[in-house]
Amino acid sequence: MPSQIEKLQAHTGHLLDLFIRLRERYALLDPMLFRTELREHFNSSGARWYGFSILLDSLTLSCAQDIAKIAFDDDVRTPSIAQLVQTLKDDFVRTSLRERFVVWNLPRNDEFKDPEVIAALKRIELREENKRDEQFEEILATTNDIWATFSKQDCMIDFKTIRDKITAHSEIRLVADKYQPVDMRNFGIKWNDFSTSISTMQLLIENLNLLIRNASFAWDMLDENLRKQCSSFWSVPLDLKA
Repeated sequence: MPSQIEKLQAHTGHLLDLFIRLRERYALLDPMLFRTELREHFNSSGARWYGFSILLDSLTLSCAQDIAKIAFDDDVRTPSIAQLVQTLKDDFVRTSLRERFVVWNLPRNDEFKDPEVIAALKRIELREENKRDEQFEEILATTNDIWATFSKQDCMIDFKTIRDKITAHSEIRLVADKYQPVDMRNFGIKWNDFSTSISTMQLLIENLNLLIRNASFAWDMLDENLRKQCSSFWSVPLDLKA
């Protein structure tokens, strides 16, 4: 059976995949929110605007749900930033991950026979390990600080409420003697909250992958691919970097 660390690494990799899919959805949504000429183009025809509005509502709710799910989901079968941050508070987990991060176990070259050379190499390796140990602690502290603030932001609480009351469950409320669905527009979320939240989540997920999987991701390449694909879809030049 996979060890606790192996399961944690698998969950972290899966969380990265979930976030990339969120980035793909938001790449389509962003120009619908902010490109005036795009909205004017579709608004010039009732039929086109009807389809545009349906797609806009669907992507908006989907991105809101994904943001809440990736950030806060507490189901043990579904990884989230909150779960991973909490898991890193466990002493055994943190110690095991630090060792994997710090000690790289580079192969030895048998051609070095001189004891002084070998001693010098060991000193260099120890110095590098000390640097990586400091780096691990710095990334961990930064991640905890960012999450502590980010998770309590009003927009994140609103995203979670939208996920719980609109997308996961079709809650209705009594308004003026009539039952009506909970409307996302009644929350305080601004369009910019989507991009700023996703940017912060990207930093957190990048840090968690460094700490848990000792792996990074080519975000610049993803940005460029999304820009090209969405520009082709909407047939206008776009700048969609989150």
